[in-house]
Amino acid sequence: MNNTAAYGRRRRVLYIKDPASAITHFIGAVGSAGASVPLLIKAAQTGRPLALFAMAVYSFSIIALYAASTAYHSVAPGSRYETLLKKLDHMMIFVMIAGSYTPVCLLALPPLVGGVLLGVIWGCTLLGSASMLFFVFCPKWVSAALYIAMGWACIFALPQLLTCLSAPCFGWLLAGGLFYTVGGVIYALKRPGFEQRHPNFGMHEIFHLFVMAGSFCHFLVMYVYML
Repeated sequence: MNNTAAYGRRRRVLYIKDPASAITHFIGAVGSAGASVPLLIKAAQTGRPLALFAMAVYSFSIIALYAASTAYHSVAPGSRYETLLKKLDHMMIFVMIAGSYTPVCLLALPPLVGGVLLGVIWGCTLLGSASMLFFVFCPKWVSAALYIAMGWACIFALPQLLTCLSAPCFGWLLAGGLFYTVGGVIYALKRPGFEQRHPNFGMHEIFHLFVMAGSFCHFLVMYVYML
């Protein structure tokens, strides 16, 4: 075997597509997995199967988001798995949004309002995930608009949220939504000049940090106020 060719293949295997993005969301994946343990224990201690189910769905969705993102940003450019992982990465964003809705809809909102809202959100998740199989390379602003619209669909249940949630709980829920929204706007923006000046930590990496901040806020909602 030609040593140069073998070395080139080894470099291609070991090369990480987006190191900073991979590292940030790897931290998110590890943190989410670790945080899910006390969350699920606390849910189990309530003795309410619905609470345990809701938190299991939430925990899975947030871990899956960060794991899929880490995998996609870690793959070597040009890898045969790159497109597949990109699709999975985008699909898990829909799943994470629905997973974050699940505890609030099942545990906090009135059954009718929560059930209808949750059904709509999971229906959008199925449609959105299916669309990513075919349109994953659509303009970033299109996918960002879909994610943000899903995230703010809860505005239709705003009166019930204000009634059922305490002020601190609603505040953390709102803060998380704002972090996600600002992150989505940053994701959709294209600033070639900024990327050239900061080649190792650009707009996408900043978007990752906002996602992590939003996740932290919503974890507090789940752990402190939903159980």
